[in-house]
Amino acid sequence: MVGEAIDGAILAFMNTASAHPRAGDLDRLAVEISGAHRLYRERGLLGRPDVFHRLPPPLFSPRVGGEGFWPFDYRWLSFPSGYDPDPTDPATSRWSQYQPNHTAHAWVLRHPHSTADWLICLHGMGAGHPALDFPGFRARTLQQMGLNLLFPVLPLHGPRRVPGKGVRAFLSFDLLDALHGFTQAVSEVRRLIRWARGEGAKRVGLYGLSLGAYTAALVATLEEVDLLIAGIPVSDLPDLFLWHAPPQLRAEVAARDLFGPELRDLFALVSPLGRPPLLPRERRFIFAGLGDRMAPAVQARRLWEHWERPSIAWYAGGHVSFFWTSEVQAFVRGALMESGFLSPPGAS
Repeated sequence: MVGEAIDGAILAFMNTASAHPRAGDLDRLAVEISGAHRLYRERGLLGRPDVFHRLPPPLFSPRVGGEGFWPFDYRWLSFPSGYDPDPTDPATSRWSQYQPNHTAHAWVLRHPHSTADWLICLHGMGAGHPALDFPGFRARTLQQMGLNLLFPVLPLHGPRRVPGKGVRAFLSFDLLDALHGFTQAVSEVRRLIRWARGEGAKRVGLYGLSLGAYTAALVATLEEVDLLIAGIPVSDLPDLFLWHAPPQLRAEVAARDLFGPELRDLFALVSPLGRPPLLPRERRFIFAGLGDRMAPAVQARRLWEHWERPSIAWYAGGHVSFFWTSEVQAFVRGALMESGFLSPPGAS
């Protein structure tokens, strides 16, 4: 099918030699994992994601840029991220050197006649630009439904990308970068949720795609929201890394036990499978592709089981096929309606 073929082309582009660890990288990674595990064990944080993720400060007076004109007017919101990793974490020095990542960004699309409901749309890997984010979420349609839209840019994406690092920077084999990336993303999205409520939001929903679905699901274990849609979701990052790793790399990883209990303990701190979402089961929704080669179906199934088997839509296609699948668009509309973000047809 076309969707699976596109998945394969994307994977071939990403699966280059430069994306694999070089000699000595795995040994360095083993030292980082052990050091971080020891640090957070001594701090009493392992197994306690609710304590590990500190409540971020309110977001006051973010900088609002001028209007954009593609494909419609939007505002560019930015603010200092404020994420400050533990200075004794083995990866903090590297993470702190990513200067463009210190500023958080989001695109804002307000409905001209509505202030009640906000949908926060979290993009997938390699996105983080209006030209990609707006079409990917069908922003025009969502806005015409009466919703205000907020598109956070995830760490190391879009204007936050670091020169010399590719689209896989967030999910490279510098695995502690992923730990910090999700911790930072959670902090920023929580601040934006509260900012939207301060702007008059009656309801705030999270709608994530792929990497963004993982982020949305994680945020919902810590922050109360009114709707949660996970599209083509990732749910277990260590397993996803191993799924995509070539056989030789998997053998080298196994020889060092890099994906053993220590790494699993660390990633449990930033896993949507670590705690239940704070919103009721009837306001959780998932859609996923049966032929997905980038986020295999088992990832969605595990999230579905953890969420107590809420409403789910399976489509026959790959990772990107959701975009032109009418069943998915109907499913998203139904989720918005069932959660009170849209009025049923014919309602006054």
